[in-house]
Amino acid sequence: MFACFSQAALAQEAPYFEDMRVWSLGGEDSVRHIFADTAFIRISPDTRQLPIDTLLAGDDVTIKQITDKSLTLKGLKGPWLQVKYIKDGIAKDGYIWQGLIGCSPMRRGDVKFIYAVDRRADSSYVLEGNKEISKRFLIRLKVVQKGKILASGSLITPDDESASYSTARVMSGMGLTGVQNIVTLTFSGEACGIPTYDYYFGWTKDGKLVRFPDKTNVGDAGVFYHSETFIFPNEKNGKPDMIVWNMITEEATDDLDKDGNYIMTTTDKGEKQYVWDPVNAKVSLIAK
Repeated sequence: MFACFSQAALAQEAPYFEDMRVWSLGGEDSVRHIFADTAFIRISPDTRQLPIDTLLAGDDVTIKQITDKSLTLKGLKGPWLQVKYIKDGIAKDGYIWQGLIGCSPMRRGDVKFIYAVDRRADSSYVLEGNKEISKRFLIRLKVVQKGKILASGSLITPDDESASYSTARVMSGMGLTGVQNIVTLTFSGEACGIPTYDYYFGWTKDGKLVRFPDKTNVGDAGVFYHSETFIFPNEKNGKPDMIVWNMITEEATDDLDKDGNYIMTTTDKGEKQYVWDPVNAKVSLIAK
């Protein structure tokens, strides 16, 4: 009971903006990269004042405070942040709209991989004669070096419980010819039965950002799980310039093991093979 009360109290202390949850800001002293091509720093949390500074993609800011002042751009409602930063060797502070900074910071050397929700990408459909809206986010990933945007790519992910937070990581090229790094963007929820979506990009040695296959995992402890995994060339059972996708779905039976847990049974299984073409920087599914 105490833990639940404490979490609720903390949630009430910090302003909450639903459209901004994938940024996973932890409060003060969180360092983030600028996501926008150019971003204005204001003297106060509004657009009525002239900018006091302009920052470029990849510049660093440190979050001092998440304010309760908001702004809506590209269909996204988010707060103004009080930040500190360094410009021309001078430490400064001001305010910036949250949608202009990136989510989980990533870098390799002086190359930064910066992603954020770029805008809403909702779509509509008709169900039983009624118009329904499918809420979605367009996520953009930028590769930035010394303020210059080298490449960018995008994806669309559902705006539902699976977008409760996001994480990201940069890996090696995993044995794929001509690939410097593989970037993974993950969107997930905080409860059982909520899918986790992993989106992959390849960053090539000649400066191309290429969408790789995606994967989805979801499960409910002791009831069912759906698992998707990749095997890259430099991993066990890996194949040269191929990405192997494996899937398995299991559900609980009525039988118990010696520890009293339900015994799982496999209900679905599959494998796909994708070939990487380093000359044309392209991933293709091999037809069976």
